[in-house]
Amino acid sequence: MTKDEVKVTRKFQVTIPESVRSKLDVKIGDKLIVKSDGKRIIMEAPQHVSNPSDVLWNLFGKPLNIDATKLVEESWKKTHPLELTKLQKKIQKERKK
Repeated sequence: MTKDEVKVTRKFQVTIPESVRSKLDVKIGDKLIVKSDGKRIIMEAPQHVSNPSDVLWNLFGKPLNIDATKLVEESWKKTHPLELTKLQKKIQKERKK
């Protein structure tokens, strides 16, 4: 465990020592997680995700069977019932032609 002393500025900012930044691969603009534990302040570097889609797929564990068209139609029924009725009538007219 690395232990360095840092100074708190007027704006309550601290500089992370280079040895810690390089060890944890912290770059300018990265966000850190700050926690308190008793009288301790803990700063954690979140894990860097190389492929975000892998993380999203692992949330569900398996592929989901989703009917996107049905979801859109159901949301339209709830939010725009009159527009959906007009659209359905227009589609029916076009199919009859």
